[in-house]
Amino acid sequence: MIINTNNSITICASLAGLMALNIACYCLPAYATRQAAELASAVKTIFPDMRFRLDGALESGGELYLPILPPSQTKKAKVILLESFTAQKKSPKPEILLFDNGVAFVKVVTAGKGKSFPALSGCSEKLRKAILAGHLAEDLIVPENFSLAAAWKPVVGQTAVHLESSHTASGTHSGSETGSNTGSHTGTNPASGHEITAAALTPKHGGIFLTSRNSGIITVVDDKTWKKICEFPTEGTPAGMVYVNGRIYIADQSRSRILILDPVGKRFVGQIDLLPKSAPKAVLALPNGKMLYVSESGSADVAIIEVDTARVLLRTKVGPGPAHMAITPNGNTILVLNSATGQVTFISTLNQRVLGVVTVGANPSSVVISPDGKTGYVSCRGTANRIAVIDIPRRGVLANLKTGNGPTGLALSADGATLYNAVAKDNIIAVFDTASRSSVKQIKLPLDIDFPGNITLTPDGKKLIVSSATTNAFGVLDTASGEFELQPVIDQTSDEIIWAPIE
Repeated sequence: MIINTNNSITICASLAGLMALNIACYCLPAYATRQAAELASAVKTIFPDMRFRLDGALESGGELYLPILPPSQTKKAKVILLESFTAQKKSPKPEILLFDNGVAFVKVVTAGKGKSFPALSGCSEKLRKAILAGHLAEDLIVPENFSLAAAWKPVVGQTAVHLESSHTASGTHSGSETGSNTGSHTGTNPASGHEITAAALTPKHGGIFLTSRNSGIITVVDDKTWKKICEFPTEGTPAGMVYVNGRIYIADQSRSRILILDPVGKRFVGQIDLLPKSAPKAVLALPNGKMLYVSESGSADVAIIEVDTARVLLRTKVGPGPAHMAITPNGNTILVLNSATGQVTFISTLNQRVLGVVTVGANPSSVVISPDGKTGYVSCRGTANRIAVIDIPRRGVLANLKTGNGPTGLALSADGATLYNAVAKDNIIAVFDTASRSSVKQIKLPLDIDFPGNITLTPDGKKLIVSSATTNAFGVLDTASGEFELQPVIDQTSDEIIWAPIE
């Protein structure tokens, strides 16, 4: 065989160029918020002992001030303080400072057991407008136990900061893409603007919805009697599902569409067509239910769909093989698993841009996010057999939890204290304490449940539902006793699972 050396070099160079281009499409360079020297001089007149951190935050006398950057910063030969405000009258230092180049600093104050910004009530309207027109730095190192009142929402930008909301969305989030919101408080439905009462937030009579890739059927089981209610043939390959605003949206992988199911009326009410061969694998929704995000494994995109019009507004390019996804509770950041590259891609829902990419391990399978939005858990069923613990604000791996052979589905308790992991090859449920990051126990699956791929908790957290990829039953685990109490037969294998109200 004769090898043309010149052609080989050319081909290698072309491949290298393509690889570099592919990486550039979804990797974001590191940010650094460097404050101007003129601003530093102005700050020193107020805080002589000041110093700027690498993320642009200001430290002085043990106090921390976070920067709020304007939409466009004005270059000044000399920067001066425009206005300052102190919410706590006894405070020796101002809590909010606005400079004439547009940059502001807000003091981090103690709020209950956590940290936050001071209330804006009492400051001038001019200062309020200037502050809320800006945004937190993208590379900000968010303080531990830091959250913001809803009034501060405009400044969050692309930063993973937990927002204290006065409402509860009608969407759900527990096992993989989905779950539930429960509680006894009142608030406002962001989709309708109508008040939600405590009674309305109480979980209703619901059903367990299970997809079967093998048969193309979606099965519904009553969560009280554990009897099969009905089946929905799709003539496709149903994959990820999400329940939001009274509808279930189902990714149909083989037919490149999103099916829309009315769980109360028990009928399909429409579909959203995607590009041919896009092969959607997972779907999730913003907390207000206005937008859907769909991972398109065939085209390496995440499609953003407006629910009201059923239109695809745009697509965000990600790494190859996007699959399962999870969204932070404040709705600002999406974690997308790239199974082909062993990575997690971070997407901002504020501008639909890729924020960064983190390598977690071979074959990431499932992802869940802690209630405070700071920590993600990703099961990696490659040779490492581990669960990667991700620092979401800093976009890095904190630790790895060793688990059994073939970790797949994940579910997190409502308080974030207990993590459940389906271990497919060992046929067990591994239970972890998230505070100590230690294994608590391993629960053996019944003989008629085999190769669990997906798990989810019921809204009250009392039952863990476990899929079975090779048998016609699924498992119901009592989380208090740690024992399987039921294995309802549904005449289908099962893959993805969600809970939804059926009346």
